[in-house]
Amino acid sequence: MTMPRIGGSRGMTMGCSARIVGPHGEVFPRRASWRALKRSAHCRVILAAGAAALIAACLGPVEDAVTSHYREPRGNPAAYQGMMNETQARHLQQAVFPKLSEDEHRLLRRVNSAVNRDIRYLSDVQNYALPDKAVTEPPVHQPLLTRLPPARYGDCEDYALTKKHRLVRAGFSASRSFVALAIVPEDYGRITHSVLAIPEGSDWWVLNNWDNDIQRASSLERWWDWEFIRPRYDSYLLSVQTRRIAEQAAAALPAAGGGARARE
Repeated sequence: MTMPRIGGSRGMTMGCSARIVGPHGEVFPRRASWRALKRSAHCRVILAAGAAALIAACLGPVEDAVTSHYREPRGNPAAYQGMMNETQARHLQQAVFPKLSEDEHRLLRRVNSAVNRDIRYLSDVQNYALPDKAVTEPPVHQPLLTRLPPARYGDCEDYALTKKHRLVRAGFSASRSFVALAIVPEDYGRITHSVLAIPEGSDWWVLNNWDNDIQRASSLERWWDWEFIRPRYDSYLLSVQTRRIAEQAAAALPAAGGGARARE
């Protein structure tokens, strides 16, 4: 442990200018004594522990996901492309999303980082002179209402659509990813924001154009005050829990029935 040093004017006296310098450069008056120094170190330990717990909650594995093969939905595969629709919403509420493999996790990270690097953020108004325009894989072009050099410009919706498209191109099923809309806090208020959500067990992995780290929807709602509104994360979580309760009750019925017949 690095001990604090005590010094005064020219480091020679302990007069009224004396001070205590902590191990990380904190300066305390001599009258503050060791109590203030201990409080500083204690707060630092608490903050470090809190940060470690937050990182673990955001990046840890989804423990309740089952290990099985993903079952593709029936029907027209084109319904699972692009933006969220009623077919995708029903599938999200009814399907079981198993544990992702290590290769799949690496694919998500690779695609998320690549798209974040390839596209430059720009609003649809500045880019196309339109209030809203969803574009997958924006081409290199010059924006209409701003003087920027030609590049691949897009808003958060375009990032999410492009990530979904590249995942499908890499062999990841389109029915396992959903362009989700959330209300998130900003310095000047709350805004709507689009991301790509990948369900696993009772949680979603969120691919966000602000960050190359992939985080859990549950952590974003709990710690960062996000609110997923389309689809709703709380509705998804309720459907998973309800299905598990029903499965547990169904599994218990044969044993109860067998016991009743045995008593007869």
